[in-house]
Amino acid sequence: MLSKRLAQICLWALFLTGQAHADEMAAPDAPETAPAPADVETESPPSAPEPYSWARSIEIGAQHSRLTGNNPAWDGVYLSGVWQTDAGNVFDWTAEQDSRFGERGMALNGGWNHDINPDWYGRLELGRSSSGTFWPGTHYGAAINRKWLPNRNLVTTFGLAYNDNRQGYSDRILTLGMAYYFDAPWVVEGGVHRTLSNPGSVSSMQGYGAVTYGRDRWRLITLAVNAGGEGYMPIGVNQPKQSFDSQLYQLSWREWIGTHWGIHAAVERYHSPYYERTGITTAVFWNLP
Repeated sequence: MLSKRLAQICLWALFLTGQAHADEMAAPDAPETAPAPADVETESPPSAPEPYSWARSIEIGAQHSRLTGNNPAWDGVYLSGVWQTDAGNVFDWTAEQDSRFGERGMALNGGWNHDINPDWYGRLELGRSSSGTFWPGTHYGAAINRKWLPNRNLVTTFGLAYNDNRQGYSDRILTLGMAYYFDAPWVVEGGVHRTLSNPGSVSSMQGYGAVTYGRDRWRLITLAVNAGGEGYMPIGVNQPKQSFDSQLYQLSWREWIGTHWGIHAAVERYHSPYYERTGITTAVFWNLP
C-alpha cells in the first residue's frame, strides 16, 4: 500500500488545490471596462503569482507507536514537502526513516498531480525503500480524477497501484473514491481499496472515509477511518500474516501559529488479531513563497 505519510501529504495537496479552485469559482467577475490605449498597443508578460499563494510547503516530524503482543515500539522521523510549479501541476514527496519490528528502513516516495483540463486531473506515484520488510521495495501508482456538478466540487477517483514486497509477495490495488467539497470549511471523502496479493491470489477489500474541517492557512482537522480485510501483513523477516480484518482510526490537527508556519499533531489507533498499536506524530511545517 502507499506510504501512510505520502498519503497524508497527497490528501493535503489535493485539499489545497481543490480549495483554490473553489475560491476561484466563488470570486465575483470583474466589471468590464474599456481597455487603456497602452493595453491595446502592447502585451504585458504573464504576471508572477503572489508569494505564498500556491501550494508550497515543507514539514519535518517524528512519530512513535506502542504495540501489544511483546512487539517492540515503532519510531521514525520524516521530511516531506509539497511544491506547486504552476496552475496545473503539484508535486509532493516524503523521505522517512523508521524502526519497526526490530528492523530499520529508509523510504522515498513522490507524487505528481496534473490538471488535464478543468474537469479532469491525474496523479502518478513512485516509491522506493532501501531496506525493511515492513515497506514495499517498490511502489507504483496512477489515478484519474473527474470533477462533477456546476461548481466542480464533487470529485471521483479511479486508481491503480502495484507494490513489490521484499518477502516474496506482491500487491495489485484498485481504488475507487469520492470527495465532496462543501462551502468552506468541510470536506467529506470515502472509497474502497480492492487488493489482490500473490502468491496465492489472496483477495481483500478495505473501505475508508474521512472528514476534514477548516481552511488552509488557519486550521485543518481530519478524522479518518480505514476498515476491512488485509491480504498480507509483514511483521518482521519471514513472518507475513494472511487474510485478516483490521481497523485504523486517525485524528490529525494542523494549526497555523504564524502567518506562514505552524504545527501538526496526529494520533492513531490500529487493531488486528495479531497486535494493537497506538501512535502519535508531531511535526512543524512552513509555507514557502
